[in-house]
Amino acid sequence: MSSQFSNPQPTSDSATGAGQFSCSRRSLLRGAALATAATAAGALLAACAGEETVAKAAKTDIPVGGAKIIDNWIIAQPEKDKFMAYSTECPHARGRIDEIAEQEGMTVAICPKHGSVFDTATGDVVEGPSRDPMALARDVQVNEDAVEVIN
Repeated sequence: MSSQFSNPQPTSDSATGAGQFSCSRRSLLRGAALATAATAAGALLAACAGEETVAKAAKTDIPVGGAKIIDNWIIAQPEKDKFMAYSTECPHARGRIDEIAEQEGMTVAICPKHGSVFDTATGDVVEGPSRDPMALARDVQVNEDAVEVIN
């Protein structure tokens, strides 16, 4: 009875006496292709499955031109009906941004660990030591009454 797949056949290595297995080139390439396909499928599924609502607020809770910290997210409304969301993890040293304030005519988020200040309308650094902007959420969904942060 012939099989499409061949079992590796033991051979002996006369120099070392150690047993070795060999397989056909076709079997090796088929295995490599299957492993690549499985890895790609796993990465795709992980990327799709990772999105979830991580914060939610009533639209009326976020003032126009202002921002509010909800769970681990800063939800901002720089202009009417335009919402942005940023992680509260400071990009400088991973401290938690925990304050929203008005500073020189803009709404800012402040990290108490080293004093980095960020513009909540853009996420940009206003004052260091951070050189990187706040991390944006993957998506912000707005319906009639609520704002949802998706990450």
